[in-house]
Amino acid sequence: MTAVLGLKLGPQHDTGACLVWEDKGVLRCCALSEERLSRRKQDRQFPKLAIDAVLAEAGLPLSAVDLVCVDKLGPNTMVEQTRPIGTVDPDTWQPEEKAFFLALEGKPAFVVNHHLAHAATAYYPFNRDKAAVLVVDGSGSDWPLEDSGDRLIMQGRPDEVGNYPLRRYPRRAETQSIFKARGTTLERIATSTRSGAGHFYSYISKHVVGFGQLQEGKLMGLAGWGSAEHLPEYPAFPDPLFDDIDTPMLDYLLETEWQVPSVRPKDTCATTPPYNHIAFWAQHWIERAVLHLARTAVIETNSRTLCCAGGVMLNVVANRLARDTLKAEGRLTEMLVQPASSDSGMPMGAALVGYYIVAGGKLPFQDNPVYLGPTQDEAAAEREVIAIGGSKPDSLLEAVADLLMQDKIVGWWQGPSEYGPRALGSRSILCWPRSPEMKDTLNLRVKHREAFRPFAPICREENAQEIFGVDFPVPHMLFNTTVKPEFREKLPAVTHVDGSGRLQTVSRAHTPRLYDLLGVIRERDGLGVLLNTSFNDAGEPIVETAQHAIDCMRRTGLDALVVGSALYIND
Repeated sequence: MTAVLGLKLGPQHDTGACLVWEDKGVLRCCALSEERLSRRKQDRQFPKLAIDAVLAEAGLPLSAVDLVCVDKLGPNTMVEQTRPIGTVDPDTWQPEEKAFFLALEGKPAFVVNHHLAHAATAYYPFNRDKAAVLVVDGSGSDWPLEDSGDRLIMQGRPDEVGNYPLRRYPRRAETQSIFKARGTTLERIATSTRSGAGHFYSYISKHVVGFGQLQEGKLMGLAGWGSAEHLPEYPAFPDPLFDDIDTPMLDYLLETEWQVPSVRPKDTCATTPPYNHIAFWAQHWIERAVLHLARTAVIETNSRTLCCAGGVMLNVVANRLARDTLKAEGRLTEMLVQPASSDSGMPMGAALVGYYIVAGGKLPFQDNPVYLGPTQDEAAAEREVIAIGGSKPDSLLEAVADLLMQDKIVGWWQGPSEYGPRALGSRSILCWPRSPEMKDTLNLRVKHREAFRPFAPICREENAQEIFGVDFPVPHMLFNTTVKPEFREKLPAVTHVDGSGRLQTVSRAHTPRLYDLLGVIRERDGLGVLLNTSFNDAGEPIVETAQHAIDCMRRTGLDALVVGSALYIND
């Protein structure tokens, strides 16, 4: 049996751990971000808690691991594929990292290239034999300065927001990459080392609209409040700028001396002009950039399957445009996006690079690509709920449906957690979306987030075309959909201002209890759609354990909590 441990190390955000191991003819996987256990959002600390959790899932001590691969960014860990830990300047490592490597007692350990790790997450978990792989993020592994005159546009420290002039600085790093996947091999075809789509979107989100660090999802939501009528007020990027793998939009703005608008004052609502229209403009151009890169990827690799990862690929609106356009052009059969496309997926990427590329492993990835958290003791979790006054109703789903249709807000905790930034039915907060006030109620009592941001609908896979006009599964909430006009008044809490809905479709395979609940709701209201949002309060990670769920319920305005088959009503 081969077992590989993958780590994302600081000081960058989203540290975590992933273990892959061979078991009964498949490659098993357990992956967890450190934040889920430390309760520190986007944790940058050494992922000790996550390491212990994934090793415990396989029942292995660290000494039984055959290979360790890590993602760690910086000039001292420059690498195009992999390099042994021993070739890195020892002063690069933090004290806890040094202690961990010593504890390996000579076991092989490697640093992996950041974009290669992203590509591994995009390709291997879907068990395809041939694909184009597209990676689009902010920036990844450093590349040698002396090999090119390319220099990145500065984004600023996490605490620097607004009033930040466009300027280059002496760093060169990968920003957008295309790989050709064949069998278990990943061949790099092209890489950009210029600030690309990710840096453009981040810069506008952070320094113009004033959302701060790593808040680009808010800009995507805000774009729905803008208007195409105002596009001529902002720069239009010429077609030749999108050249092969390069989309240097910030370079263009710098070279044309664009006057960066003043950052939005904190006391100004984001939907106030011009910020809503700036968001629309930024979204318009990131869609064009992603479409260009996706088209380039399938053409350059002669592939009809496109696998994607990197933080930019969490932009569901851009993904849908790329998918639909390339299918209409006859270039694409399927487009697959990794649910943990952000840097939270790096531990998995490092582990998969270790297994398939370093160790030469051949087993297919397990059937479940997203519910990768540690196995939970459901009976013990239910006892925790019963201990605080909960019960196990004979007809749990009927009881939950009663609560939801009385406009109650229900915390939903089931099985292993989802890997990545989005709740997909294991760690969710559920509401009935019929009430026009539900969105504001949820924001005020539980989520405490900006009112302009949309909430996501969830429904059974077989009902998606009827209500959302989508004829393909959307199991990971990664392709935008539109609520059909005739259903918008019936689903006000999940219909965005532009008529869109960031849908998740549900099948019985991995979330059977949620699937059955949606069936009960459909029997009662004729639709079977719920509002689904992540189980957490603003500024905290998604809950991992049942105790986290109980604590979150007590701190917020949740009306009820479901843990396994146990129900607690928060009177």
